[in-house]
Amino acid sequence: MKLKGKVALVTGAAREIGRAHALRLARLGADVVINDINLESFKEYGQEITAPTVVEEVTALGVRSTGIVADVGKKEEVDKMVKQVLEGYGHVDILINNAGGIAGETFASFASIAPEEDIRATIDRNLMGTVFCCQAVAEQMKLRGWGRIVNTASAAAILAQPGGIYAPYGMAKAGVISYTRSLAQELGPFGINVNCIAPYIVLTSRLAAGPYSMEGAREYLLSQIPLGRLGEPEDVAKVMEFFVTDLSDYVTGQVLSVCGGGIKF
Repeated sequence: MKLKGKVALVTGAAREIGRAHALRLARLGADVVINDINLESFKEYGQEITAPTVVEEVTALGVRSTGIVADVGKKEEVDKMVKQVLEGYGHVDILINNAGGIAGETFASFASIAPEEDIRATIDRNLMGTVFCCQAVAEQMKLRGWGRIVNTASAAAILAQPGGIYAPYGMAKAGVISYTRSLAQELGPFGINVNCIAPYIVLTSRLAAGPYSMEGAREYLLSQIPLGRLGEPEDVAKVMEFFVTDLSDYVTGQVLSVCGGGIKF
């Protein structure tokens, strides 16, 4: 119960990796606020959970939880959300910026032809959403003299993808990495650690129903991973646990790849 008495806000937490973050934080004793644009998004690709909602899964672990619908790409919605959390819980100690995703067709975002609206929407979802949430919680963390912020990048921010696919997504996630390092410099003197996770190939229900369902896709992906298996949401959540507990007290401004050895620098 290392996080007993702490309050965590997890964005994009109604399914998959965000849900894994929320459950792990709850098991560590934190009260957890679940944010998503759809609190039942786990139903979209048939993900099975242990209660009617993720909020109820969290409360079953003996901590408080609230679900808040908000689009993190819109500053006014983020500010309203954080205000609601502060009114209900008094403070935010931990921020997990997990919300994101690609706008438009998954394989249509080539570097030279991606539509402007898809580029802007992808940047809003991934980079600006991270910025808005960090801005919304930073001042009250500074006043309390403690905080943990974990941002989410991607292997696409580190490695260009074949044919230039995922270009806007990679651009946005590269921005998240740069922002993480700058924010760590700014907030470090106030006892706030800011770090970043960069997942590679994580088997989610959405990807299993989409790109990973293509003939030969899984076999090819497995051939790229020395550990011999695809990542799972819990693999990412375990790294998040490192960043929000005392194990990483002297770690800030870092990017940790969760890739099974698949990212080769």
